Amino acid sequence: MNQHFLQSSAWEKFQQLENHQTFRLQEKDYSALAILQTTPVGNYLFCPYGPALNSANEKCLKSALAGLTKLARKNNAFFIRIEPTSDSLSPNMLKSLSLKKSHDIDPAHTWVLDLSLPQEELLKQMRKSNVQYWQSSSKKGLTIRTSQDPKDVQILSSLLRGVADKDHFTPQDEQHLQRQVESGFATLYFAEYQGQTLAASLVYDYDDVRFYAHAATSDQERKLAAGTVLLVQMILDAKNRGAKIFDFWGITTSEDKNHPWYGFSQYKKSFGGQMISYAGTWDLPLQPLRYQMYQLIRHINRLTRKILH
Repeated sequence: MNQHFLQSSAWEKFQQLENHQTFRLQEKDYSALAILQTTPVGNYLFCPYGPALNSANEKCLKSALAGLTKLARKNNAFFIRIEPTSDSLSPNMLKSLSLKKSHDIDPAHTWVLDLSLPQEELLKQMRKSNVQYWQSSSKKGLTIRTSQDPKDVQILSSLLRGVADKDHFTPQDEQHLQRQVESGFATLYFAEYQGQTLAASLVYDYDDVRFYAHAATSDQERKLAAGTVLLVQMILDAKNRGAKIFDFWGITTSEDKNHPWYGFSQYKKSFGGQMISYAGTWDLPLQPLRYQMYQLIRHINRLTRKILH
């Protein structure tokens, strides 16, 4: 069965560092990492990009839901949240199992690049200007540095806060990112020019996949396209270390240019690759009244954030 990084033992250890209680279920039909989450109205179990099913069919999913329901009741969780990494589980089938479609927590669509191709072919798939920026970067004085020092996270965090202020979103907590580096699966990349850090990224490496997790670029020296150079280098480094897939982690399928994800989705596509779709985020309410109260509070919180922004 194919297991996403967010179902891995590495992610489980990181969640424990974040003081989350975790559970591991392993059966013939499925495996699942479940994380106990707290809300003002009670606890729920969350399987990020899981459970991993032996086969993407109703039988395996039923088995997984039965195991998770038993675990949820034991821990007084009022609902279960799942994100199966398959698009062959139809919405009608999921609804027939009493699952309710939720606002997606992790993206339902991602963009992936096949790294088994020769480097020359990979570069041919990319937008010509992306490759040109990368090829000329060293001559222009741009240098690339990697780090697995948790203290260096402050550089990425500083850039993320700058982007967040401009684009009106809440950046990842610095300690949260530091613990990812401390866990050993994350690597920092920096593009530097004349003593300045112009771009920073954080990638996850798991088995044969490199995930593009977090990134931010300075407004300084934009003509150097430091973020683009950094991304090309991260892709080629992943190939050279033996990775088979580069996962850009999340795009929108919307063609609306005003969609908040439209710009960076088109940017990711400019490096070549193809779209992969998942089932999305689904909830199984175990205590319907409490679940309705939770959804009402969640809806009010989203409206409040929208108004404030």
